[in-house]
Amino acid sequence: MGEESKWREYWREHDVYRFDPHDKSRRTFSIDTPPPYPSGDFHVGNALNWCYIDFVARYKRMKGFNVHFPQGWDCHGLPTEVRVEQTFKIRKNDLPPDQFVEICRKLTAEYITKMKQSMNLLGISSDWALEYETMDPSYYRLTQLSFLELLKSGYLYRGEHPVNWCPRDETAIAEAEVVYQERKGTLHYMRFGEPGKDIEIASTRPELLAACVGIAVHPKDDKYKTIVGKVVTVPIFGQQALIISDDEVDPSYGTGAVMICTFGDKTDVRWQKKYHLPVIKALSESGRLSVDDPRFKGLKAEEARKKIVAELQAKGLVNRTESITQNIGTCWRCQTPVEIISRPQWFMKTRDLTQKVIEWAGKLDWIPPFSKQRLIDWAESLDWDWVISRQRIFATPIPVWYCTKCESTIIPSETSLPVDPRKDKPPAEKCPKCGNRELQGETDVLDTWMDSSISAAVHAGWPNKSDLFDRLFPADLQPNGLDIVRTWDYYLLVRSLALFGIAPYKTLLINGMVKGTDGRMMHKSYGNYVVADEAVKKVGADAFRQWAASGGSTGYDIPFRWNELEHGKKFLTKVWNVTRFILANTTEPLPPKKPSNLPLVDRWLLASLQKLIQEVSEAFEGFQFNTALEAIRNFTWHALADDYLEAVKHRLQTGREVSDLKATQYCLREALLTICKLLAPICPHISEAIYQQFPSRAARSIHKESWPELEKALDDTSIRNGKLLLDLIAHARREKSSKGLSLGSNIKRIVVGTGAEHLHLLKENEETILRTLKADTMDLERLPSSSNQPREPSAGFKVEIVA
Repeated sequence: MGEESKWREYWREHDVYRFDPHDKSRRTFSIDTPPPYPSGDFHVGNALNWCYIDFVARYKRMKGFNVHFPQGWDCHGLPTEVRVEQTFKIRKNDLPPDQFVEICRKLTAEYITKMKQSMNLLGISSDWALEYETMDPSYYRLTQLSFLELLKSGYLYRGEHPVNWCPRDETAIAEAEVVYQERKGTLHYMRFGEPGKDIEIASTRPELLAACVGIAVHPKDDKYKTIVGKVVTVPIFGQQALIISDDEVDPSYGTGAVMICTFGDKTDVRWQKKYHLPVIKALSESGRLSVDDPRFKGLKAEEARKKIVAELQAKGLVNRTESITQNIGTCWRCQTPVEIISRPQWFMKTRDLTQKVIEWAGKLDWIPPFSKQRLIDWAESLDWDWVISRQRIFATPIPVWYCTKCESTIIPSETSLPVDPRKDKPPAEKCPKCGNRELQGETDVLDTWMDSSISAAVHAGWPNKSDLFDRLFPADLQPNGLDIVRTWDYYLLVRSLALFGIAPYKTLLINGMVKGTDGRMMHKSYGNYVVADEAVKKVGADAFRQWAASGGSTGYDIPFRWNELEHGKKFLTKVWNVTRFILANTTEPLPPKKPSNLPLVDRWLLASLQKLIQEVSEAFEGFQFNTALEAIRNFTWHALADDYLEAVKHRLQTGREVSDLKATQYCLREALLTICKLLAPICPHISEAIYQQFPSRAARSIHKESWPELEKALDDTSIRNGKLLLDLIAHARREKSSKGLSLGSNIKRIVVGTGAEHLHLLKENEETILRTLKADTMDLERLPSSSNQPREPSAGFKVEIVA
């Protein structure tokens, strides 16, 4: 841990990750980094996302890109306000607005500090000079500017329309913020109408009887054919409800006759509009009954349900009840069941963009490809436009005023932004349309996604569309979790299509969710939640980052297991031990170029290194970090440590020929430096620590180094022959061990039986075989191709050891 913090400080001191906006000699690679809500928590799920981003950023830097890697904080909105209310045991209206906002800002700043520390502990290579906070006026000025541009272009409108509403938080929420949960409910079979002419209707929401304006039945349901078009009296409240027939009714649910209430669900909204039914607002914005009846007025929905059911039972109007399981829409932030309430709101015409969203989704690169369909399915499923106004306090103010007489909308000039109509004077003394001097500022605020869904353009310098903007927008990479494809990815896309006519990103890197040790998705309520700092402090950042890389194929859910972190730590120990051995045996100046006439085992190592570079590079290009790490681990642990080092140790002893010694040292150094470079994006700390021990370094940091280059063609012959040679040595070692001999024991003779095709190869490398196995002599026997003698499957050898 101390060693890792040393290198993080080194990177800060030398400004290793700084993006240079003036450097046009290098290709730019821009990342639209997710701005998280400053919750103070940075769990291993967050860490997985940021590790993925960091792997790409570090790799691209070494590939020669000028990487733009900002980090922001999505401060505004409901999540922050709810956190303040829970922390300080208050509600938003308990304090003056300015005081409440100040508490939100202070708590947000504290949480940002904590989360920033977690990111730094993890070794994330963000350019902190590009840090931003959406609560800063300089940022939300741009949110307001984008609002005005969309308003002028016709993409925004204000109107009264039913919206999803959280009674606890007393605000509208978007469809993407409704989370469906399975809960138990009761189906009440109630009698409507006069005795003898009554109709039985089943509903889980008797509290909405006051808002019942219709009854719907299926057109082919014979039970109700004679009453369609008639009216029936609603019990308790007495209004008349029209009976209509509609194909959407499920005749198998309840009695096949359902209430139409304004509004119980989206189906009610459609039916009310389709059949021109009246609207009765029975629920207030706080989720209480707003009826005139003093028996129920002011009761919360659940309380009203119980009391109304009791009244129905007392009147003999409940035939029976039935327990059922329902999927209930709840608020994403507080899990309160949402209601549908109609009030004036601001909307963005997102449904008009559905076809464009689908078309652009097909043009983009999705990692993994299946995540594209998640966005398309979401866009096609939306019934309503995006409601962008919120009835909260800590958020970007909606920059409009209204005329109290003609209700005209008055907007400020772009140069006057940012503004707060809740306390600022209007931009004009009187209404430009009717001359009225009474102008009222908008008290609603913008959805927090209105802030974050312009992040890619803001990073690029919008509204200043300079050369830098063209280099940074659209962003090269859009990384985030699968859970916010339908929110952040969707909102970014519709905003960008409306503002710029193009998608704001080119490639979407989508990570899956993290499962706890119990197999369930990691969540605090399950008790399987692990804070990233805890894991990093236990095993170190590089071991933790290996878990993130190796957990599974990109985009799929991965399990969190402590033993995998320990495995990563063991690998780092192996790398360090190999490093100490190599550096201890390569102290002399080395030739700048590869020596000529290298033995087969050296050619095998260097050719295998080239193959490794190819595999790891292709894996990084395809964002398959698990493939990259496994290739590096296998090569380091087996090819370098188990095979090559054991085969060449004798060549490092004193008395060897200088050319032989130099060749061995060259190969060892080349292997170690290459492994360090390939490992640097995933394990930056140990890679830096090893790199700094090289006497002749090409850069100040390994993260400023160039990615290893590939030769024109792989030396497949050396790889194949070298593998045969090392297979023989491995087989002979097993023979020594089976005879109770240590690997360091001297033996008189080794007898090798093999096919004719391998005899010349073994003879050429006799010295390597003898010295590696500590044998005095080697006898070769030619085995006939039809021989029934046992052979090593991979190489076709029969080995006999004579002690």
